[in-house]
Amino acid sequence: MFDFDILDSKTLLGESGFYLYKTNEIVFLDLLNPSVFFYSITNKTLSKEKLNLPKPLGNIYPMHNGQFIISNLDGLHVYDRNKKTIKYYQDIRGTDELHKISYNDGTITKNKLWIGLSHIKETKNLGYFGYLQNNKFNKLDQGFKVSNGPAVDEKQNKLYFSNSLNSSIYQYNLKTLKKKLIYKLKKNQGFPDGIALDNKNGLWVAHWAGGQISRINLKTKEIDVAIKIPALNVTSVTFVGKKLNHIFVTSAKIETSKTKMQTYKYSGSSFIIKTNFTGQKITYSNLNQQ
Repeated sequence: MFDFDILDSKTLLGESGFYLYKTNEIVFLDLLNPSVFFYSITNKTLSKEKLNLPKPLGNIYPMHNGQFIISNLDGLHVYDRNKKTIKYYQDIRGTDELHKISYNDGTITKNKLWIGLSHIKETKNLGYFGYLQNNKFNKLDQGFKVSNGPAVDEKQNKLYFSNSLNSSIYQYNLKTLKKKLIYKLKKNQGFPDGIALDNKNGLWVAHWAGGQISRINLKTKEIDVAIKIPALNVTSVTFVGKKLNHIFVTSAKIETSKTKMQTYKYSGSSFIIKTNFTGQKITYSNLNQQ
């Protein structure tokens, strides 16, 4: 039913896929073997560069000026792809949080970097998320072991968020900040990780420990599409391609036993899947140009 392309990325913990529409490329990270990958859709070539940053990495944010902001255990850094340099940018955490909290998932809207933070050991509800704008961090919600997503629908003024270890996905009204539970994964479905929106009221979810991605119909609050992935721990989803009708999926090799590897032999690979859906465009950020 779906056409797959498999990229042999060999990621310990692949994450943070973004579509670079200016160059028709995909950028993503390996959080535990600190590296940045670029995949040219035009040329079908994959390149990798090791990053001299302490693990774990958190997220990568493409900038309009061709640079990137990368979060990691030490804070936010500006990465220059052409010069292959990394410079410290800033840290939104308080000094009392530095040994408790680490950066995780995020996304971009106009003039905002959405940043999620998680408890380093993923055992205490110390994580939170919000957005960075004009060098000020605005916290939206807190009390999570692991913060994943978010995905933002700017036209509808809604934000979607994965509370991974609670198996729950929430919707926030960005005007009132009211939140409601829209879906809770069952035990055999794994845990919700990265998410992405399409243009037909669908929210796509990566299933950690679930070996699939799925689409939640936001009108019915039910899964109406499920795609099995030959990787157990699926980590992120994003729409890519000039028509934004392909989904790019990352996965992890960690926490996959030898027995499970027989079934999920492409764990650590990345995947491009053609769909009948069109994704919402995620812009570049001009945050560090203000």
